[in-house]
Amino acid sequence: MPVFRFLHECPWRRLEELRTAVPNIPFQMLLRGANGVGYSSYPDNAVYEFVRQSSECGVDVFRIFDSLNYVENMLLGIDAVRQTRGVAEAALCYTGDLTSPDGGGKYNLEYYLDLATEFVTAGAHIIGIKDMAGLLKPKAAKLLITALREKFPQIPIHVHTHDTAGTGVISMLECYKAGADIVDVAM
Repeated sequence: MPVFRFLHECPWRRLEELRTAVPNIPFQMLLRGANGVGYSSYPDNAVYEFVRQSSECGVDVFRIFDSLNYVENMLLGIDAVRQTRGVAEAALCYTGDLTSPDGGGKYNLEYYLDLATEFVTAGAHIIGIKDMAGLLKPKAAKLLITALREKFPQIPIHVHTHDTAGTGVISMLECYKAGADIVDVAM
């Protein structure tokens, strides 16, 4: 943790101070499921304790993901968050192209709908789409969000993208028009 290693600060105390200074804005963090905030798996009790402490110190929304969309790794994080006052946002990592001639190959619409179904069944409060490579094109965004909204009319949908391909703004507009509740933007 850079805040501890370089600044010699307690990350929990810093989070509590931020929460006191900014009481009405939800704080969000990424949680790599069974990997916590690291790159290797941790014991279940360590993940549960980390999530409990994070929630108590001020984190509100936990975006839980696995870079390979391996749901088994995400279930621990979803359960840990549900045992706190936090919001469990289970995020599917978008890859491929739903609009390609083969419909995305393995990463087709059915694949993403099945993932979202597993998230909702596990108790996720929000379905997230994590487009970390900026691959979500406008037409695919419309297709994916429309299908998710039809299948899960009561579950909030949150879309996060990186504008790697230069289509991020128009893709987010398509997500909004198709029924996404939250889209990430930056100025």
